[in-house]
Amino acid sequence: MYDYKSYKDVDLKGKKVLIRVDINSNIDTSGEKPQIRGESPRIKAIIPTLMELKDSAIVLMAHQGRPGGKDFTSLDIHTEQIRKKIDRPVKFVDDIFGPKAVQAIKDLKIGEILVLDNIRKWDTENQSFKDFAEAEKTEMVQTLSPLFDYFIEDGFGVAHRAQPSIVGFKKLLAGPLILKEFQYMTKLIQNPEKPVAMLIGGAKASGKFKAMKYNFENDRLDYALCSGLTAILIMEAIGMNMGSKNKDIISKDLEANKDDIIATYNKFKDKIILPKDLVIKENGGTKSISTEEAGKYNTITGDIGPETVKEFSDVIMKCKTIIANGPPGIFEDEVFRDGTKAMVKAMAEASEQKNALTVIGGGEMGLAAEMFGYGDKVSFISTGGGAMLELLSGKEVPLVKAFREKKP
Repeated sequence: MYDYKSYKDVDLKGKKVLIRVDINSNIDTSGEKPQIRGESPRIKAIIPTLMELKDSAIVLMAHQGRPGGKDFTSLDIHTEQIRKKIDRPVKFVDDIFGPKAVQAIKDLKIGEILVLDNIRKWDTENQSFKDFAEAEKTEMVQTLSPLFDYFIEDGFGVAHRAQPSIVGFKKLLAGPLILKEFQYMTKLIQNPEKPVAMLIGGAKASGKFKAMKYNFENDRLDYALCSGLTAILIMEAIGMNMGSKNKDIISKDLEANKDDIIATYNKFKDKIILPKDLVIKENGGTKSISTEEAGKYNTITGDIGPETVKEFSDVIMKCKTIIANGPPGIFEDEVFRDGTKAMVKAMAEASEQKNALTVIGGGEMGLAAEMFGYGDKVSFISTGGGAMLELLSGKEVPLVKAFREKKP
């Protein structure tokens, strides 16, 4: 299914290696200095890679957030968390490919790890390069290429981006985490064991709707458990009043996709399970309301209610493959955590009791699984939400193309 050469195909002992990883984490910006919220699942996921390549000099390239965003920070806080998890020297340089970075790379010894600063602080990284040859000509790639023996791509979470750090180096090897991600994506895409349920939550409503539609039309999906903005999008499209505060968030997606959503819902409505009740804030606490009441209350619905939790959980427990992309609630807010916690608990129980394949995609849902103590009880937590979504939608992401075209 995927065409590549991996780190296993070369001898990395004693070599200097640049690894593009995805350690983009949930950041708490409420204090004096930004901090990573809890234990980052993506940082946790790269530790086995670093441990396996202990006989190499490793330089990590990664990003955090996007320019202008509150979570657009330096990677020094990520370096601190890596340092706590591995018994090797882990250094940080507040530079990407300037003189300080170049010198730090040259000075790096075998067994040491160096973290470069946020790659997206370099403006060109925020551009997309359909022509990979143009990405190869960028200043960052030209400067760093001579300093390394090998270039490893191990950031599945950025696989759907055609940025220089991902597709710019001339010869690419797939890293340990990418191999594991590809293994699970293959299981999900090629003849997954049925029944198959997809739990859909969080943001990116139109993309998740399209992934759902694609999998229904290709007979890969038996149930879509819709929550979050995707549920709001579908319910508004079929004529339900979810209140202007909910509708405003998905208005552009609704305008662009309404006819397609209605047609898809009518075709697969026996398999699309929408919330029966939702949770809102009221008088300093929370209140469960029916979906029919959402327009009357006209406030943000932050979670699925108890009736929906039970229905979704019952469906999960009768399925053999469960894919989750996005949390059903705004779980960053403590009062909206119950639905998300119940869903990761149901997935863990489906794995333990029914031997189901349970895969969680995306940073937020992965963080929730770790936060609630179920991270090690589901089959796999993917480090890529957007990348997983595109692959499940039948698309070829840039990294897959780059691996094929840039095999050493």
